[in-house]
Amino acid sequence: MKFSLIFVSALLSLAAALPATEDSAAAADPPPCGMRRRAVPFFRSFNPQIIDHFYTTNRAEDLNAIRNLGYRDEGISSRIFRTRQPGTVRFFRLFSPTLTDHFYTTNNAERMNAIRNLGYNDEGVAGFIYRNGRCPGTVPFFRLFSPTGTDHFYTTNNAERMNAIRNLGYNDEGIAGFVYPA
Repeated sequence: MKFSLIFVSALLSLAAALPATEDSAAAADPPPCGMRRRAVPFFRSFNPQIIDHFYTTNRAEDLNAIRNLGYRDEGISSRIFRTRQPGTVRFFRLFSPTLTDHFYTTNNAERMNAIRNLGYNDEGVAGFIYRNGRCPGTVPFFRLFSPTGTDHFYTTNNAERMNAIRNLGYNDEGIAGFVYPA
């Protein structure tokens, strides 16, 4: 009996000293995330004449749209990064002058299709967001589209999302990515 206890104890000691497998190490490591304090306001404005939501991290650009282009200030939609941070992807900004619609996506194939086939102009990168919700404190950035108003609309607020779907004619297009709440 004494020998059995010593033998089992030795086996357990050896097993504890072995390196962790890749799977267990990956499960223990937190996902790569940017520093939340580096996230900046993603301003939201709306032009009721042309039915267009506009989003930008640049307050001067937002104020120009409000003061000179007929947009109304709708506050801060969320917080995103101006520059690439660990775990983030580009959030492309496009605009269709024909449809008067700003469109934002993390999907480069979708971006290229909008440029080549749907009449959108590439306006660069609006900022950087997470593709999934693994980083603590992030929330879904819902994407909606109004076929009658030809307007893409993005929000972190599920009640606002549901109101747009039920009462304003928007279709749910899923989650554009994950962001920090305003």
